[in-house]
Parts: sequence; C-alpha cells; structure tokens
Amino acid sequence: MGFGVSGLMSGLDTDSIISQLMSLEKRPVMLLQQKEAAYQAKITALGVVKSAMSDLKSAVSALKSSDDFIAYSATSSDTDILTVSAGDDVQPGNYNIIVNKLASEQNVRSAAFAASDTEVGTGTLTIQVGGNDAVDIVIDSDHNTLAGIAQAINEAETDVTAGVIYDGSNYYLTLQSKETGASNTISLTMQDDDGVNTDNSGLSSIYTDPAAQTLTETQAAADAVLTVNGIANIVRSSNEIDDLVDGITITLKDADPARTVAVNSDKNYNGLTKKLDNFIKSYNALIDTLAEQTAYNGDQAANGTLLGDSTVSRISQSLSSMIYQGIDGVDSSVNSLSRLGIEIDDTGHLSLDKGRLNSAMEEHPDDVATFFTSDESGNEGIAVKMYNFLDGYLKSSTGLLSAKEKGLQDSIDDIENRVEQMEVRFAKREENMRRQFNHLELLMAQFQDTAARLEQQLSSISNINAYISRKG
Repeated sequence: MGFGVSGLMSGLDTDSIISQLMSLEKRPVMLLQQKEAAYQAKITALGVVKSAMSDLKSAVSALKSSDDFIAYSATSSDTDILTVSAGDDVQPGNYNIIVNKLASEQNVRSAAFAASDTEVGTGTLTIQVGGNDAVDIVIDSDHNTLAGIAQAINEAETDVTAGVIYDGSNYYLTLQSKETGASNTISLTMQDDDGVNTDNSGLSSIYTDPAAQTLTETQAAADAVLTVNGIANIVRSSNEIDDLVDGITITLKDADPARTVAVNSDKNYNGLTKKLDNFIKSYNALIDTLAEQTAYNGDQAANGTLLGDSTVSRISQSLSSMIYQGIDGVDSSVNSLSRLGIEIDDTGHLSLDKGRLNSAMEEHPDDVATFFTSDESGNEGIAVKMYNFLDGYLKSSTGLLSAKEKGLQDSIDDIENRVEQMEVRFAKREENMRRQFNHLELLMAQFQDTAARLEQQLSSISNINAYISRKG
C-alpha cells in the first residue's frame, strides 16, 4: 500500500470510512465462515457418534461367537493333594476324595561298575514296558559303556528313560518307566555278542542277577488308590485321571489317607453375562449420544448439532427395531432379547435380568447361541445382524458416516477456497479505495492552493484599486 494522506485536507476519517465499507463488502465471507463452522461442528458431532458406534460394534462382535457363553469350573479344597480342571461337559457336583496312594513308575538299576566309561560289551538289548511293543537297541563298540548304553536307549523310541547314577562309590545304569501303574513294569532281555546271556561278562554283566536275567528294582510300579464319596479302593494307573467324574480331570500330587479333599464342579453363564453387560453398556451409551446430538430444546443454541440429520435418525430407528427382532428356527421362548432377560425402558435404555437369562441358557443353550451367532444368509443372528449394520456405517472408505464426513469436509474445502478468492478481491478493492481517497485529498490540496493564490491576487488587485483611488 502506498503513502496515504488520510483526512489531511478533507478532515474526513477515511480509514474508518474504508473499514466500514469493507466490513459491508465482507459480509458474505462472514456468512460463509459461519457455515464452515457449522459444518465443522457436524463433523465433530459425527466423530462422537462414530466413537460410540465403534464401542457398540466391539461389544456386538464378542457376541458373534458362542465360545465363552458357558463357563465350566472345578475347584479343589487342597491343591497340595490334588488339582482339578473342568472340561466342556462338567455337571454340578460335590465329591470327597481321599488319595490313599499315588501311582508310581518302576525304577530299576544295573550291577555296580567302577566308572561310567568302563567297557561293558556289545550286543542287542530288547526293552518292553508292560504290554507295549518291545524295542530293540543295538549296542555297538561306540556305545559299549554305561554312558554309551544310556545314550543309545534314550536315542531310541523306548518307553523308558535311561541314566547313569554315581552313589559315591559305584556307577549304575538306571532305567525308569515313562508310564506309571502296576502293569507298566520293565522287561530287559538281550543277545550278548559273546554268545552267553546269563554270565557276568560282556553285555550281560549289567544284570544284577545274570542267571535270572534281572535288574534290581529300586521303586515298584504301582497304581493310584482312591476313596471317592465313601467308595474305597478305586484304582487308576496314572496320577492324571480324566475318567473318574465326567468333565473333570484330576491330577494327584500327594497321598495322605488322613486328608479328605473336597472337589466341587459347576457350570455358569458368566461369559455370556459379561458379553451382554458390555453390549448393554455400549448400546445405552450410543442411545444417549444419539439423543444428545439430535436433541430439540427450542433454543437454537441449545439444540443438538445433528438435529434433523436423516442419517443419524435412521441409525437410532434401525437399532431400536433390531432390539425386537427374532430369527427363524429358534425356540419361541428365547427368540428375542426380551425373552432372554434384556428389558427396554421408556427411554430406550436396556437392562439385564440375569435370572431370566440363566433360565433360558439352562433350558435352550443351543437356541440362545443360534439367536446371537447364526450366520445363515438372510437369517442372521442378532449379533451378526447388528455387527453388519454398524460396520456398514463405520467402514473407513465406504461407510455411510465416513461418506457423510467426506461430503462435509468437501464443503468446508470449497468454502475455504471461495473465501481465499474473495479475500484477494477485497484486498484489491481496499487498495483501490485508498488510492481514490488519497487522490481526493491531493485534489483538495490543489484546490485549496489555487484558492489561496486567487485570494492573494484578488487582494493585490484590491490594494491597487485603493491606491489609484487615493491618487485621483
């Protein structure tokens, strides 16, 4: 902007005049900016709605799977004696268990040797545990020591674990059955490469009694012995028992005939209840959000930002409609949320009657699962249907709310472009005004200078005339 002479000659406040004139011309910009602010407020409000819908979508997604609808539990009053775990078919029950004896595996040892690397002999060992298949292990010159024999046995697929133990004086080859139970005893026979399997030389020297071809038993194979609810002498070959009570696996830890362990089993619907609690909480929060954003209070400033928005209105109406829907093929007694104990009040909020839900699950667990999770095309479960509905609005690229936000943002971008163009024109207009006012001030200055000169000339003429008059 060039040098200004605002009001110097005219006495006018040209800056104020120009400012007021430009304010009038800029009124369309103010209106556009107000419209932009309204669009931005709607985008913010839609973001709040989307957040609440996303929370509901997560809660509904959990209901699409029935995996956790039913929870099974079993407890032990003394985990030092035994622990328990529940399977999918456990039934409510109470059991008093006494562990009289643990199941054990057989342990045997060889004859004593001076060192673990003492050469023993070569040949073929045959090991069999109980009624399992016998396994042949070749003992060659690379494995003809106690350590080598143990290594060869462990590398073969046998039912025993081999080791070498030093007791402070002697070394022993040890064998331990991998399975407990009285029937799982270890049988070891051999073909000694020296041709004699019953003497103290060669491979047969590992026997503690070569003539009888036996090893020394250091721990006997034994069955577990239990008393359950007064029924004595219940025998199992393993300390992990899954066939004593349906749906319960019992792991024995210790035996004590003087201690009775209480085992309690049950099934509950806490998994489904928790999912429904989350669903109801999210649903109610969304209902509150929609009501707040579309509220009519009679005062423009207090009305909801999305009042009159048809898209948001459809969301509220559709969700409300789904609450009352059922699906084909489900028993009528559980074929709606209300019949599952989910009640709706006058404000549209949901609440859960857990007793009614539990009764529905007791009587029709499969139908309840189908009601929520069915993925049959055209007959989707309520959770699947609601999830698909919400997803259709929330998808980042094709969702209806995303499209609405994009439309609003496009309008904002258009307004900003128009305002930018108008601001350029206004700047030029203001510059022209200032130039015109400056030109006016300069013209007035010239007029005033001319007037002063004329006045001076007229004064001179008057003086001359007066002088002439006096001379005459």
